[in-house]
Amino acid sequence: MMEIIWTAGAGRELQEVYEQLEDARENSGRSLIAEVQRMVELLSAQPHMGSFFEKPARKLLVANRYGIIYSPEDRGVVVLSFVDMRRDLQPLRKRIRDWYGR
Repeated sequence: MMEIIWTAGAGRELQEVYEQLEDARENSGRSLIAEVQRMVELLSAQPHMGSFFEKPARKLLVANRYGIIYSPEDRGVVVLSFVDMRRDLQPLRKRIRDWYGR
């Protein structure tokens, strides 16, 4: 099992989505967090299971709407972003290319 390492930005993004869901409907944020925890456990055991998002970053879909954008590395699975996959993803793709110097 690999360690899961959340970047500060990814943690903040997840917190924002959680708060939006809870504001809209009580316990909907909790349901999302439970689903994220389940998917992160899978990632810990199978870090290459997600499809490529912007190489070398991968994505894993959560609740048919959100994406865990991550990178399997020697130190563990680094969660780079938690994002609504329906929005414009080009800025995130550029940011990942910049991170990895591509």
